[in-house]
Amino acid sequence: MGSDFMIDAGLYLAYALLAVGVLAAVAFPLKEMLLNWEAAKKTLLSVGSLLIIFGLSYFLSGNEVLESYQKFDITPFSSKLIGASLIMLYITSILTFVLLIVGEILSTLR
Repeated sequence: MGSDFMIDAGLYLAYALLAVGVLAAVAFPLKEMLLNWEAAKKTLLSVGSLLIIFGLSYFLSGNEVLESYQKFDITPFSSKLIGASLIMLYITSILTFVLLIVGEILSTLR
């Protein structure tokens, strides 16, 4: 009976520490964003652009479920999310490649 109490106490302590860690991981960046708004604008612009790219990817992806997907319990919604994630990967990869090439060209012209 004593070991069960210790296991339960350890789990509850781990849950409490996890909650404190999650709270700190959310609260401190929010505090910094409010105190240093100029630096936060770049971060919010990046997150906003990723949300726009994901929205475009979600709009372009299909929700078809093939028979081969049945064994993995893929639903039309999860199929659409998987497709959107793949399309987002393609878009960001192409954008990264293009921006690397443009950046190199611009740096040689200076």
